[in-house]
Amino acid sequence: MLGKLVFLAVIGVFLVDATCDTTKFVACQDKFADKLGIDRVYNWLNPLGLTLQIQDIYINGGVAAERGLNVVCNAYNSMVQCLSDASTTTFECFDIGYLLTHSSAPNQAYSYGFLMSMLQYQCGAGFYLASDNWQCMQRIYNGKNATMYGCITDFVLNAQEDPKRGCNYVQTGMDCFSKASILQGCPDELKYYGCESFRQYSLPQFARCDKQCSIDTQYRGI
Repeated sequence: MLGKLVFLAVIGVFLVDATCDTTKFVACQDKFADKLGIDRVYNWLNPLGLTLQIQDIYINGGVAAERGLNVVCNAYNSMVQCLSDASTTTFECFDIGYLLTHSSAPNQAYSYGFLMSMLQYQCGAGFYLASDNWQCMQRIYNGKNATMYGCITDFVLNAQEDPKRGCNYVQTGMDCFSKASILQGCPDELKYYGCESFRQYSLPQFARCDKQCSIDTQYRGI
């Protein structure tokens, strides 16, 4: 079931021939929160709070000791399916233009769009890299939670205050996440996962930036 839902996350952004119904979008966000087991107040109107809730789930897991990665990705992909069933799309509802129009502040809109972009990677292309090393990733989130949250909040504030230097802030965030993903006894490939997670986080506003994460070719069999 998880594999099927992950596939939905990957293809969701290409379905661009619909508009986002705000009422249905809110209902799908409620479903997302319910699946995560968190209060519904953690939604697009409280994106940084939602970010912290997700990181806490990565650390502590879900009910019945379910792995945090599985909890988050199943919940995320349930929201994707909910949006699809509502004849809307993740692209439309996560689009920064739409979010800016329907949010109370730019930081709020961008922070939610950033988070959804990162989850698309973590529950899609990056899923198995984290899943195969989940004990390490869980320890990283547990030990570096405040650091990684600081990487995010610094980026959000700096990028909105001085967007002309946005690409510099993207690189700073990528380096910050990459360094936070280093832990003794854990594979170096997780530095790539951390870096790419942040690069994907930044894409809704800074896709123009020519930034790439280095790839361990031995690990990837290239």
